[in-house]
Amino acid sequence: MSEELVRVRGIGPIAADRLQQAGIRSIEEIANSRTEELAWIKGIGKISADKIIENAKEILKLEKGIENVLNSIKKNFIESCPKCGGSMQERLIVLGPEKRLRVNQCSLCKFYLPK
Repeated sequence: MSEELVRVRGIGPIAADRLQQAGIRSIEEIANSRTEELAWIKGIGKISADKIIENAKEILKLEKGIENVLNSIKKNFIESCPKCGGSMQERLIVLGPEKRLRVNQCSLCKFYLPK
């Protein structure tokens, strides 16, 4: 059973197994499917297929929104320190003879975030 497919409302463990047997392995594949493609799978009719496709598209839309928010936060942390607001600069921290870590470090409070 695919844990990813079960995330879509309307798909349980049995339907997820049947979708996988039909070659559908991701939420993106469900969202890009046509109703007729899903409706022929045992246990999924046209109405269920429409709802499943709609729910898969909703998940992708929500995940895209979350990704945009996280990228915005990441961009802000690269430019300004989350602790004091100072400017962040790229640095290389030596942790040992063969271990180095690239970070963004605040020019004021020396707070750093690993890259």
